[in-house]
Formats: sequence, C-alpha cells, structure tokens
Amino acid sequence: MQVLRTLFFLLVLGNLLLFAWGQGYFGAAGGSGEAERLAGQIEPDKLRIAGKGTPPPKAAGQPPREECRALAGLEREAAGRLVELLSGRDAQIKVDQRSLDEPRSWWVHIPPLPNSAQADRKAAELSKLGVKDFYVVRESGPNQYAISLGLFKSEDGAKDYLDALQRKKNVKSARILAREAAGDKSAVEVRGSADRLARALADLPPEFIAVQKAECAIAKP
Repeated sequence: MQVLRTLFFLLVLGNLLLFAWGQGYFGAAGGSGEAERLAGQIEPDKLRIAGKGTPPPKAAGQPPREECRALAGLEREAAGRLVELLSGRDAQIKVDQRSLDEPRSWWVHIPPLPNSAQADRKAAELSKLGVKDFYVVRESGPNQYAISLGLFKSEDGAKDYLDALQRKKNVKSARILAREAAGDKSAVEVRGSADRLARALADLPPEFIAVQKAECAIAKP
C-alpha cells in the first residue's frame, strides 16, 4: 500500500510539473504559453477591423489619381499668359492650351442631290413653291449640288426661317447645318492631383478670376 501511495503521489507531482512547464513558468515552453503567444504577434496595436463596405486603405506609395480642370473663353494671348503662370507655379502639373471651335453660322439648305439634273429639278420645284432666295452649289466638294436657302448668324434666326419655309412654302426637305470655324477663343486645361490643382489655381490674378469653367477634352493616350 505504501508503494502505491508513493507512485500515485509521484504521478500527480509529475502532472503538476508538466502543467507548470507548459504554461511557461520555467521559461520558454514550446511556443504555447500566453507570453510566447503575445510576443509572436506582429504589431498587434496596428490591427484594425474594417466594417462591411469600408474600402481598404490605400497602399503606401500609390500615386494619387489625376484630375483635370479647364478654363475656357480666354483670348489667345490671355490663355498663353495663364499657361505660363500655372507652369511656373508647379512643374509637376500638365498645362495645355487648345483653340475652341465656335459655331459661326447656321446654314439653311437642302442636302446635296445625286447629280446636277436632280438639283435643277429641285430648284424648279422651289420656284413653283414661291421660294426666291436660293442657289445651287455647283463647286466640287462635300456640298456639291446642295441648294442653299440662307445663312444666319444665330441658330434662332435659322430655325425661324426653316419653320416659315415648312409652314408657308411647304418645303419639307430643308435642313439646318451649324458651320463651325476655328474661333479666336482658347481653353486652358490643367491636369494633376487634386491638391496640386487646388494650389496652382488658388489666388489667380483678377483677369482670370471670372473665367468660365468647362469640361476637359479627352486626354490623348
């Protein structure tokens, strides 16, 4: 009996010692102790739990998204001065100047006929309908054998005349075409990160403060 009690005591003592060793009370304990587990974590204070739908943070070093601002309606000389001013403020932004195409006139006409004979027949029909001011375009080009009915400086004037031709003269084939020409106005486009653009466009001289904001053209690849 004494031998059994001794063996039982040694077994219990061995289990207690094994438990204490496993908890790290005697130093390193195979990586399972609480102290070892905490020491093995990689910067636990920097861990963050993102909520559902929260976008991931931007990777370090990722370049900011490029944006564009356009200032339009400038005289060419003024646009040149603005380009020089903005380029001098920040060499990292892209500054471009482009001419604006402005509609100069609106053309009321009958689109080109297939050949001269058909154009002459259409001209005769117009005369019978009481239309007097017209001529057949005979010069070679995209509008050859079209019939010009009038050229207007405003779109409203062209629409009024077309409406009168349709209602009073029963001319159904007439159309309006906006004729565009290179205008004398320019737009200045500035591309870069949002913060750079804000700094570059801040506190502009008085001649540029009231400049019209416009859409940027599609950037060339």
